[in-house]
Amino acid sequence: MKVVIENTVCLNTGDAAILLAIRHILRSVVAGDVRFLVFDSQPDVAARLYPKKDYPDLEFHKLLSESLFKDRPGGGIKGRLKSIYNRAVWRALRRFAQNGAANSVFFSESDRRGLAAYASADLVVTTGGTYLVENYDLEKRLNQFRIDAILGKDPIFFTQSLGPFKKSYNRQELGPIFDRAPLILLRDERSRNHILDLVKDPGKCHVVADAVFALADTDRIKKHLGSAPAPTGRVAISVRHWSFVSDGEDGMRRYLDSIREIATILVRDHAKEVTFVSTCQGVPEYAHDDAKTARAIVAELDPEIAEHVNVDATFHTPDQLMALVKDCDFVVATRMHMMIMSLCVGTPVLPIAYEFKTKEVAKHIGVAELLLDIDTVTPPEAAEKLGRFIGGLDDYRRASLEAVLEEHESAMSATGPLSSLIGGRSPNVAGDVGKSGEQRPARLRNSKHNGQGEPVI
Repeated sequence: MKVVIENTVCLNTGDAAILLAIRHILRSVVAGDVRFLVFDSQPDVAARLYPKKDYPDLEFHKLLSESLFKDRPGGGIKGRLKSIYNRAVWRALRRFAQNGAANSVFFSESDRRGLAAYASADLVVTTGGTYLVENYDLEKRLNQFRIDAILGKDPIFFTQSLGPFKKSYNRQELGPIFDRAPLILLRDERSRNHILDLVKDPGKCHVVADAVFALADTDRIKKHLGSAPAPTGRVAISVRHWSFVSDGEDGMRRYLDSIREIATILVRDHAKEVTFVSTCQGVPEYAHDDAKTARAIVAELDPEIAEHVNVDATFHTPDQLMALVKDCDFVVATRMHMMIMSLCVGTPVLPIAYEFKTKEVAKHIGVAELLLDIDTVTPPEAAEKLGRFIGGLDDYRRASLEAVLEEHESAMSATGPLSSLIGGRSPNVAGDVGKSGEQRPARLRNSKHNGQGEPVI
């Protein structure tokens, strides 16, 4: 079976963990070999980080929405030329959908391989995560879904946190996309509520745990529930820069000072060795490097504290990262998938939320009362909640790990609707590439919106 997984950003280890979790879940559903055709923003780098010798079933391609089109045009002659070019690409795509010919001058050799991969795919999945939120420009994602529609490949939405969608343009464009999707998996009830008025069949929208919980080492977790592990004296901290923090630079400064307070207390009062490590680091080609933020924190620590603090700035795969934190006493996590991967190997977590997705996970694992919010956290609050967390660590560990077993079961419950979909009907629910596949998405390609111009160009 060939499965396309699109919209991945595998240079982010958290996103890569989602990919590996989707792979794990689908392998448990599909009998026989499965080949995963992964459409990523930077496939060459992803292929280097996840080589064939270690991941023989993964094949990386350039995300078509980023490869085929010129950036959203502005004004002037350049903007008009980009618009003309993009219109020509859409016409070439429609010709490919009708007759399978990919010999257009608008398609590179890489594009042709990507189109051939879509044409041969048995299933298309848009990866899980938090990329359908209006903090980000959604146009490239919308373009990818429009390509899917032209090719007659309506994607399954793997476990998402999404919305709310307040912009009329996004609502009008996403409504038909959600309507045609055969299955939509959501990480929380809040996300489900965000799209209930955008889908005609809410029965296909299922709330399940984040896909990465499917990777939980349940045997190790059950062992830790039987007897708490001996302390190792090691704690990991994950940080990040966040452009949307309340109060801008002042808000980021408050957050950094709070993390610095946590590191100081861990070393001074609890004799811990602290390592800063995260899911977004060690890849020069990636826009985010959490190690840079970590270094800024460590640079202002008192020297006697800094001696016991290390910044691990290297890249780690999900397996490597989980191996690194499995013997920590606990993790202080800003990145949500750093939190989840730590829990998956039985390591308790004190979470710091920068989006509602982390708050939802914190509720599920029994630490909502201790959650720190990047928008409001202060050093005194961080110190107080860290003290409560350490003081009740055994109780918080037990509550969290019992919840992780439930979250694992919930993540794996996605196999139910997936089995029904894959076993009961063709995943290519939009119809074969050709006439019906061409006609169904017409309202996406041709509709206009007041004040928005053409939706695709």
